[in-house]
Amino acid sequence: MSLTLYHFNNSIYSQKIRMVLEEKNVSDWESKEVDLFHGGQFDPEYLKLNPKGVVPTLVHNERVMTESTLIVEYLKEIFADPPVLGRPL
Repeated sequence: MSLTLYHFNNSIYSQKIRMVLEEKNVSDWESKEVDLFHGGQFDPEYLKLNPKGVVPTLVHNERVMTESTLIVEYLKEIFADPPVLGRPL
């Protein structure tokens, strides 16, 4: 499985994705930090993935996702267990 997260450590949206990956015990993913302080979001290679130039961006098996809420839903779908919010009562 090829899972790559383009993120910035100080971004709350990026933190949300990393937190879900941690909660789901997903350890097989590649971290690519986009340095927003130094214009990394404007790198031509990054803009090919995410024309908006924002973080996070998730690439999974050549599928590219750029909205954090949609990324969370996708991760919850492909990594069903353990659930992020626990099991229903």
